[in-house]
Amino acid sequence: MNIDLLIKNGLALEYDKEPTINSIAILNGKILDIGKDLEQKYKASQIIDAADKIVMPGFVNTHSHVAMSYFKGLADDLPLQEWLSKHIWPVEAKFLSAEFVEDAALYGCAEMIKNGITTFSDMYFFGDQTAKSAEKVGIRAVLGEGVLDYPVANYQNADEIFAYIKKMHHKYLKSELIDFAVAPHAIYTCGKENLIKAKNLAQELGILLHIHLSETKKEVADCINKTGMRPVEYLDSLGFFEGNVVVAHAIWLNENEQNILAKNNTSVSINTSSNLKLASGFNSFRSYIEHGINLSLGTDGVASNNNLSMLQEISLTAKLQKALNDDPTFLPDKDMIKIATIGGAKALHKSNQIGSFEIGKKADIILIDVNNIETQPMYDPYSQLVYSLSSEQIKDVIINGKIVMKNRQLINIDAKELIEKAKYYQKKIIKFNSMK
Repeated sequence: MNIDLLIKNGLALEYDKEPTINSIAILNGKILDIGKDLEQKYKASQIIDAADKIVMPGFVNTHSHVAMSYFKGLADDLPLQEWLSKHIWPVEAKFLSAEFVEDAALYGCAEMIKNGITTFSDMYFFGDQTAKSAEKVGIRAVLGEGVLDYPVANYQNADEIFAYIKKMHHKYLKSELIDFAVAPHAIYTCGKENLIKAKNLAQELGILLHIHLSETKKEVADCINKTGMRPVEYLDSLGFFEGNVVVAHAIWLNENEQNILAKNNTSVSINTSSNLKLASGFNSFRSYIEHGINLSLGTDGVASNNNLSMLQEISLTAKLQKALNDDPTFLPDKDMIKIATIGGAKALHKSNQIGSFEIGKKADIILIDVNNIETQPMYDPYSQLVYSLSSEQIKDVIINGKIVMKNRQLINIDAKELIEKAKYYQKKIIKFNSMK
C-alpha cells in the first residue's frame, strides 16, 4: 500500500503504553498505522529515520497573541496595567494594520514551529491575516478574534467584530488547519451585553469561547466591588460557560469557582512564565485537578513571556507547582507532557483529532534529538522532556502529515526574510517610541 510518509526507528510516546521503538505510517494527513516493521507493509513517498529521537505528539499552545511577535522585549519589568497602558496599547494603536498583523503572525507562527508547537489558540485582531500566515507556515490554529467594548484595530464596535467572526468562520470552514473562535478580551474590557453576545455567537456557530480571566487580584477585587460576585461566578450568572470555553490564566479561583468550571467542563490555560514575569501571581493547581478541571498550557504572547517555548513552560510549571505544594511528587513528568498535548487538545475540543498517537488522528508530530551531550544518559524520555531538554533539540515538525521543519530548517518560509522584516519593524517602533 502506498502512503505519504513513514517515520521509523523512533522512540514513540504512546501515553497508554511504555515508550518503545516504533514506526508510524501517515496517509492523507492522518496516522494510518503504528507498529513494527512497517517498511515491509507500506511503500512511502517519504521516509524519516528517527533513530535516537523521541517521536511524540506536537505541543498544543492554548493561549497566545501570535501577532504581538514584534513586541518581544519592547517593555519589561513593569506591572500589568502600566505595561499595557503605557507601552503595548500605544504601539498597537499606531501600528496595527492588516499588513502588520500578517507579517508579525508569520514570524510568530514560525517561532512556534521551532518550539514544537503544532496547534495554537490565539486571541488578537485581523484574524484573516493571521489565518493566511498560519496556512503559509503550515501550523494548525484556533483564531480568537478579540472582542472589546470600545473601538480597536479596524472595528468600531463589538457588533462589527461579531459579524467579522461569523464571516471568517464560514470562510475557513473547510480549511484543514484553521478554525475561528470568539474571544472577549476580559470582564473589565467587555460589558455584560457583549459577553452574552459573545457566548451566544460561539454557541450558534459551535466554536470555542476564549477569555482572559482572574489574572490578577485587582481584577477579582474590582469584579466583587462592581457585581458582588467573583469573576467566574459573574460569568456563570450570564450563562457564559454553557458552550466550549477555555479561560486563560485563571490564577485566583476559590473553591466555588473551581466547582463551576468543573461542572461546565471549562478548561484552564496555565501561563506560568507570563504570570511570574508580570507578577500577576501564582496558585497551586492541585485543587483544580482534584475538582476535575482540565488543565492545558499557554505561552501567552512574547511581549509578556518573552518566548514561545512550551518546554520551558512545562519545566517551570512542574517545578513551581512542586514547590507551592511542598510535594515533589505533584505533577510528575508524564502528567506534564499530557497537559501540554492531550490537555490542550481537550481544551480546544479537538481531542478526537490531535494530542496523542492514535490511528485516525491528525499526524501532528515532533521529533526530538536525544543523541547529544545535553540529553544523555536517558533513563526516562518523559523526565528528559520536562527537566533536561530545550527547544534546540526539537529537530523535525510534521503538521497535518506534512513536514514543516526538517533538522531545524523551516520548509515553507525563508527564515532570513523573517528576521530582516522583524528588524525593519523594530526600527519603526523605536522611532515611534522616541517621539512619544
